[in-house]
Amino acid sequence: MRFLRTTQRWTAGLTVVFFCLICVLSAPAKAAMIDTATAIKSAQNDQLRQKVMAFFDRRDVQKQLTRWGVKPEEAKARVKALTDDEVRLLAKKIDQMPAGGDGLGFLIGVLIIAFIVLIILDIMGITDVFTFIKKKR
Repeated sequence: MRFLRTTQRWTAGLTVVFFCLICVLSAPAKAAMIDTATAIKSAQNDQLRQKVMAFFDRRDVQKQLTRWGVKPEEAKARVKALTDDEVRLLAKKIDQMPAGGDGLGFLIGVLIIAFIVLIILDIMGITDVFTFIKKKR
């Protein structure tokens, strides 16, 4: 019976000590209102970070990184460690980079230039491609 009381006292004492330690060491939660501009800026920063991460998820980017000797996982870890300003700058650079060339725009440009050259040559009488152009003779 004496052993049981001693054990109960030790258990109660340890429980009180641990409870006090937990109460002292735990930090109270802080809550505050944030303004709309801060919330929007935070959402935009998250969106830009996701955009940069999606860029590093692309297969062609990963191949180029491995050619340079950088592991794609390492690059993603570095992107996660970037500040918001650095992510914003990197996302801006990604937007300005050519995305493999605009094939349709290039083709339309070449066709327009070829059309103008043919019209000029037709007007000068060198070619006879367009029947609706009056020739200079």
